[in-house]
Amino acid sequence: MANDYYKNNYEVIGGYLSPVGDAYNKKTLIEAFHRLKMVDLALEDSDWIMADPFESSKNEFTPTRQALDHFKQCTIDHFKSKNIDCSDLAVKLVCGADLLGSFNIPKLWADSDMDLLSSKDHYGIAVLERTGTDLEGIIAVNPILTKNREGLDFIPVDISNDVSSTRIREKIRNGGSIKYLIPDKVIDYIYKNNIYKNEIPDFRK
Repeated sequence: MANDYYKNNYEVIGGYLSPVGDAYNKKTLIEAFHRLKMVDLALEDSDWIMADPFESSKNEFTPTRQALDHFKQCTIDHFKSKNIDCSDLAVKLVCGADLLGSFNIPKLWADSDMDLLSSKDHYGIAVLERTGTDLEGIIAVNPILTKNREGLDFIPVDISNDVSSTRIREKIRNGGSIKYLIPDKVIDYIYKNNIYKNEIPDFRK
């Protein structure tokens, strides 16, 4: 949907999914190398979205702004190596409305990172709208987002999808099928590596 939104005004050259590292310390997360492998498998058929190991390979927590710095520098280096002008390169954070809402949680985001991420002159944020979420209200109570309003693009969600990793894990624990909810290669990887141990014998059907 973000690609569709931007393709009339930009040439979209790629997108990255960046799994967090183990230092994120969320109890429900399995090891980072498993998550990175599953993302790789899920994206095998994509001609523009890729997985990147920058965050997942680090032993320390990596702020989102540093990940975008990494993507931008790698892209610049790539174009420069081919003598291609990249002065008009734009790198944006694509996120859901819930992540934008987290900008208002005290001390969760560094003010400087929030400023760089939301600034149209530095990065900018593409926010996927969610029914019932007051995006303008989120911005109104945040001085940094208010200042950088022009750097925030709200992307209409014309097809809703409530599938989430949490719900997938719940289905597995309850012995339900996850067929058609995630790619078959990812389902096979979960099963073959016994990632969710002793939960159900076979959930590929």
